[in-house]
Amino acid sequence: MKKRRIKHNNLLPWFTDDHKLLPASYIKSCQEFFTWLDKSNQDGFRAPSHKPQAHKITRSQDDK
Repeated sequence: MKKRRIKHNNLLPWFTDDHKLLPASYIKSCQEFFTWLDKSNQDGFRAPSHKPQAHKITRSQDDK
């Protein structure tokens, strides 16, 4: 049987296909995602961001 390729971030096969037929790497990736999702629901959702965050600048008393 030919190995099945599933596009990155595609969760449809997780819900529609038999897990025995899915690649082990896909199963592991989905389980890690659902673990992260469950943890983020408990701790408050913070989406991962690749953008650099702006630093908060505070003015000192001398600058006023």
